[in-house]
Amino acid sequence: MRASPRIVEYELTTLCNFRCIHCYSRAGNKTANELNFNEIKSLMIELREMNVGIFDLIGGEPLLHPRILDILSFGKELGQTLMVNTNGSLATEDMVRKVKKTNPDVLIGVSLDGPDPETNDFIRGRGNFKRAIMGIKNFVKYGFNVTILHVINKKNWWKLEDMIKLAKSLGVNGMYLDRFVPVGRGKLHIADLDIEDGKWSEVVKQILDIVEVYKNEINFYVEESISGGLCPAGITQASIRMDGIVVPCGHFRYNEELYMGNVRKKGFEQIWNSYDPSTLDLFLPKDYKGGCKALYLKDL
Repeated sequence: MRASPRIVEYELTTLCNFRCIHCYSRAGNKTANELNFNEIKSLMIELREMNVGIFDLIGGEPLLHPRILDILSFGKELGQTLMVNTNGSLATEDMVRKVKKTNPDVLIGVSLDGPDPETNDFIRGRGNFKRAIMGIKNFVKYGFNVTILHVINKKNWWKLEDMIKLAKSLGVNGMYLDRFVPVGRGKLHIADLDIEDGKWSEVVKQILDIVEVYKNEINFYVEESISGGLCPAGITQASIRMDGIVVPCGHFRYNEELYMGNVRKKGFEQIWNSYDPSTLDLFLPKDYKGGCKALYLKDL
């Protein structure tokens, strides 16, 4: 039996009020075959029994789900640590108060892709910098553990220091750093967002140097796409699509050859324990030494 994953992402819905140009799930409209509330509760019970560290609710926009407060309440009842990844636009003070009353311990991640409207809104839509900042401030005001989710790309990499200063001024708990992977809607915007392979190494070095300077001032969560560490896909993490299909990482959502199973047909524990993580190695170059596997497999 394998060790349980540290984190399981669950794509609660593809419904979203944004149309971010780098969105790997092409979020926007609701998908007809999303798991219903009873299926979600069954999944949550199973993950809690497996002692999964964090159940991460992603989207789409999770706050648009009609049962989001019921899901958060059920997670608190189970004693399962939950995280919500949101664009922040719906985190009005009234909504944040409701979340606080329902589950005061939920972890919050708010996506922000630039330290100013010009940079962020190029990626996430006009006016959405202001809306995200409003959401962050409301979550911080009500005492939530808030992490800014930041995707490094051609448009914003050189503004990272300004992003860190903004994060500190907002009083958030940390910053999560990932890099652009051209999947989903992102494939349509490679020219705008991707960096030439030769230049990426220089960019990554500068990012890591900046992280080193500020590491004692804010908590950083640096993905292996930047750190070069061991990719956790299918080893310590998994992602579940809105229709129940399990993949080692959300970036593989379109690659049927990498699907692990479907929680509508088998329990997650059975799917997890029967999965061989070395499956991904068959698609990797022989000189692979670490780092994000999705970057190597982006052309699958």
